[in-house]
Amino acid sequence: MKNKKIILDKLIPIFVKVFNNKKIKINLKSSAATIKNWDSLAHITIVLNIEKMFKIKFAISEIAELKNVGEIINLIIKKKK
Repeated sequence: MKNKKIILDKLIPIFVKVFNNKKIKINLKSSAATIKNWDSLAHITIVLNIEKMFKIKFAISEIAELKNVGEIINLIIKKKK
């Protein structure tokens, strides 16, 4: 669980930048349903920033299946192994 918190902390600046909101709060359950303006373009921008930050690549099928921040973090952990 500690790893998830570390990754979540690293994701916050990405969300701040993508949504242009310095006060944005994200947690493992944050999703397009809970964050205003999280549309398909924002989703791709988030994914591209994550790939760059963590030096990983996601498959299109993986990106399409991501439903919330928790799932994104789980996929990052899987890819980093």
